[in-house]
Amino acid sequence: MQKTLNVVLHHNLPTGVPAWLVSQPGLNVTRTADDDACAAALSQGGEVLVTSTWRPDFLVPSLRWIAGCGTGIEQYPLDALAAQGVTLTNAAGVHGECVAEHAFALLLALTRRIGEAARHMERAQWQSLAGDELGGKKLAIVGIGAIGEGVARRAQGWGMSLVGIKRNPARYSGCLSDLRPPEALAEVCDWADILMLCMPALPDRSALVGARELERLGAGWLINVGRGSLVDESALVHALQHGRLRGAGLDVTAIEPLPASSPLWADPRVVLTAHNAGESPGFAPRWGAIFAHNLAVYQAGQGAWRNPIVGPGAQL
Repeated sequence: MQKTLNVVLHHNLPTGVPAWLVSQPGLNVTRTADDDACAAALSQGGEVLVTSTWRPDFLVPSLRWIAGCGTGIEQYPLDALAAQGVTLTNAAGVHGECVAEHAFALLLALTRRIGEAARHMERAQWQSLAGDELGGKKLAIVGIGAIGEGVARRAQGWGMSLVGIKRNPARYSGCLSDLRPPEALAEVCDWADILMLCMPALPDRSALVGARELERLGAGWLINVGRGSLVDESALVHALQHGRLRGAGLDVTAIEPLPASSPLWADPRVVLTAHNAGESPGFAPRWGAIFAHNLAVYQAGQGAWRNPIVGPGAQL
C-alpha cells in the first residue's frame, strides 16, 4: 500500500486545480492562503509542491517534487533543486490551445478596435470606429511551441502571411513554411504588420523587444502572451505615445500586477489582461493527466516523467 503523500498547494493556482487534487485518493492536500502559509506547510513535511510561483524558503529538506502549473521556469533555482534531488515538472502543452485563442482575441481586439469601443461603453458614447482587416496582414510569431503553432494554424485560416522565429528552425515540423532563427528578429520586424511573442523569458530576463524592434515594426501591432520581461516597457510606452505603433495587446507585463501608475492602463490603444490567457475550465483535467502520470512514476520509483525540467529525464 502506498503511503499518503503530503502535497502543498500554493494559493495562486489555475481554476480547478485545487479541487482536482483534493478529489484524488492517497493525497494529503494542504491548501494555503499566502506565501508564508505555503512555506510553513512545506516545513511540516511537505513532499510535493504544486505551484507556478517560487520563494527561497519553499526549498525545505522534505521537498522532493515540484509539479509546476505553468510553462515558465525562470523563477526556479534549478541548480539548487538538482543538488537536493528535487524533481521539477512543468505544464508544457497544457496551455497551448487556450493561450493561442487568447492571443488571437487580443489581436482582434486591437485590429477591430474592440478595446476602444469598450471604453466608449463606459461613457455610453456611441462612436463608429473603422477597424482593420486581418486578411493579407503579415504576422511574425516569435516562439513556435504549442502556443505559437496554435496561433499559426488559426492565422492561416484568416489568410495571413506568416513567419515564425524559433531557436532551432531545423528541428521544426509543423504548418509554417517560413522559419527563421532569433538573429533574424530585426529584419522580421521590418516585414511584419503584427509581432506576436509566444515564448518564455530569456535566461537572463532581458528584453527581446526594445526601441529598435518597435521602430522597425513601425505602424504595426504588438501582442505578448509570453513573458512581460520580453518587452522593454519604457520603449513600448514611447512607441505608443511618440512613435508609429498602432497598439499593444498584453497578457503579461514586466511587473505583475501592473502598477496603477503605468501609462499602459490609460492608453486606449492598449488591451490588457491579467496573465490569464491560460485560464479555462479545460486546464485542470489536462494538467491533472500529467500530474497523475507523474504521480505514478514518483510512487513507483521508475518510469518516464512527463515534462521533466530538473530530475530524471530532464533536458536541461
